[in-house]
Amino acid sequence: MDNANVDDKKESVVFDDYCIDLLKEVGHICTGNATVALSQVIKEKIDLRIPDLKLVDIDQIAKTISSSQEVLVGVSIHLLGNMSGNVVLMFPEKSAYSLIDCISQYPSELGSATEYGVSSLKEIGNIVISAYLATLSTFTKTIILFSTPNLVCGTLDTIFNIAFAKMAGPDNKVLLIDTFFSIPEKNIDGSFFLVFDPVAVKKIIADSRPSGENGN
Repeated sequence: MDNANVDDKKESVVFDDYCIDLLKEVGHICTGNATVALSQVIKEKIDLRIPDLKLVDIDQIAKTISSSQEVLVGVSIHLLGNMSGNVVLMFPEKSAYSLIDCISQYPSELGSATEYGVSSLKEIGNIVISAYLATLSTFTKTIILFSTPNLVCGTLDTIFNIAFAKMAGPDNKVLLIDTFFSIPEKNIDGSFFLVFDPVAVKKIIADSRPSGENGN
């Protein structure tokens, strides 16, 4: 990604090269650790795409990623404290049920997950997202608190509207980190989205910057 910046009437947020490089490196390591956690749960190899970073209008997130109207199943967690934002682990509906079957002795029918299946998806989301945030916390030297996982279903627009409703606002820019992964042996595809308040992210990076390094 080229230099990330935004001209906002209220506040201008600019990430210098140091911030961008750090975010990319941390995002890659965090996502790698998160998918390792998922791989250990289902005992299958996971192919991972390098995470991408964008600074976008929050109401344009879904359009930035895809215009697909397929039904998706996601696990959403709201971040609390200084690192405000949201994390969503998302699967196409068929992949979500295949994932449940990987860890359950009770096969699920498409469109009718059992209580056990819903609980399993929430727990998978909790394990994967916790692994990501634990790594992020170590790198940023920041305690990251988060809510209990919430299961969300619908199109991409619907899920994002539910998951990121608390961050919505006029001219509200957010830092979007997204990556996609697949489990070839099980025909499972998934995606991982993190949305952060860019002002909070920049402050945390500045606080963790090595002495002698000055940002823009």
